[in-house]
Amino acid sequence: MQREARKGKVQTVLGLIQPSQLGITLVHEHLMSDGSGWFVEPADCFEKDMAYRPVTPDILWWLTYHRFTNLDDLTCNDEQEAVDEIMHFKLAGGCSVVEMSNIGLGRSPKALARIARKTGLNVVMGSGYYIDSSLPADMDDRSEDAIVEEIVRDIEEGVDGTGICSGLIGEIGCSWPLTDNERKSLRAAGRAQKLTGAALNIHPGQHEDSAMQAVRIVEAAGADLTKTTMDHIDRAVRQRENRIALAKTGVFLEYDLFGREGYYPMGHRKIDLPNDHMRINEIMDLMSLGYTKQLVISQDIWNKTQRRKYGGWGYAHIMDNVLPVMRAKGMSADDIRTIMVDNPARSFAFD
Repeated sequence: MQREARKGKVQTVLGLIQPSQLGITLVHEHLMSDGSGWFVEPADCFEKDMAYRPVTPDILWWLTYHRFTNLDDLTCNDEQEAVDEIMHFKLAGGCSVVEMSNIGLGRSPKALARIARKTGLNVVMGSGYYIDSSLPADMDDRSEDAIVEEIVRDIEEGVDGTGICSGLIGEIGCSWPLTDNERKSLRAAGRAQKLTGAALNIHPGQHEDSAMQAVRIVEAAGADLTKTTMDHIDRAVRQRENRIALAKTGVFLEYDLFGREGYYPMGHRKIDLPNDHMRINEIMDLMSLGYTKQLVISQDIWNKTQRRKYGGWGYAHIMDNVLPVMRAKGMSADDIRTIMVDNPARSFAFD
């Protein structure tokens, strides 16, 4: 499908829709995903045993503080479970889900199309490559031009011959420091964004400079920063002056870890996370500076333990628990609509 046919529309796994049809949108979630590329077998014999156990209530005490070290917890590939879980969001009033599982995160176009049909939700699927540890073994040999062509094909023709088309480029993975292949992937994503007019979504590395570094790379490659979203502000951009500098570039700032708090375990590093009240305070601070139209929110659910079935907060957490707190803190209905409806509609409509 040529660019002109997509212009001004949103591309879901079931076809093109008008931006007004998106409604209340979760801009960063995972329905079918495989995070096993992050898995590193523990050396300790007890933790090694825990790492290979199935997710069951009796080990939740351990999983809570070992989010990335249980293989079963990192894999969500049960289609019916995904349907059952995301229906909580729909029943709470939700309309659309942006599914960020791209190459390296277990993307499943046919399953996503079936989930969209079963639930009646709009599902938008990503394209491009995730972080270095999940890249294909032959990534060194893949040229930047070839990656651009692959992303464009995903959007214009469909993924792997399915005819099911991606509706955005992302989440494009970055580590800190960036690897050569991640730089190549970012440049290709920026070029593909320019060619297709699709939204571009970036997963920054865990460093205060990572988000701005990625923005400058895609900008140099020709990307439109007003169609670019920086993920995980609540993990990777913790200094206020850096959030403001990022907002000044024109990108969308995505607070997408609602439900998580305390610390974010990444090997021997422990990343402090705000709680939901603190996220809302930071969002309202950015709103007070005039950046309301550049803010989006989500939950980034990709572990089993984040789902209701396993004792997690689930896909309806923002609808059920966060929005009432936003209202209590003084956010208006118009503010909330801008963040959850209007901004996603502008972001995911093709130029």
